[in-house]
Amino acid sequence: MKDYDLEIRLVKQKIADAQTLLSQLEAERKNYLTQLEWRKAFLSSREILDILETKAGRVGSMATVKRWADQGYLGDCIDERETFPLLVSKQGNKRFLFPRESVLTYLYKKGYLRPSFEVLDRVQLRRDSKCCWGMITSVERSDQHFTYQVQLEKTGEVLMSVAEEELLIP
Repeated sequence: MKDYDLEIRLVKQKIADAQTLLSQLEAERKNYLTQLEWRKAFLSSREILDILETKAGRVGSMATVKRWADQGYLGDCIDERETFPLLVSKQGNKRFLFPRESVLTYLYKKGYLRPSFEVLDRVQLRRDSKCCWGMITSVERSDQHFTYQVQLEKTGEVLMSVAEEELLIP
């Protein structure tokens, strides 16, 4: 004969354990997502070198990034493993992260991060599947990308926050 009371207690205990595990997993996922979002505010040495290569066409080295960091140009560095323990990190030496804004500001000041167009450049852009001509009236840095204020030649209309990808060189 079955012991229904014992089986019910066992099932209730399994349910309680599963609910505890579920709440722990949900809390860990929330912390993971928070750390993942916060990590976007930092750049690693490899990411800095990738930006140098794509934006300036310059191949740098880890020694260059280390020298900039030692001289304080890249802001206060943090240890990735200590700050973001839930994120998967690469193995090997310590991985230092630098504040994204400090790094990008330094690269911009050094001329490694520069816009494709300058103020008063005449550009062509596509608008409503038509090509229009315009003049760059201002350039603003938005993270590692640039946005432009463009005044259209025909209408005099000023377009705000035009992405670099939308502009063509005549």
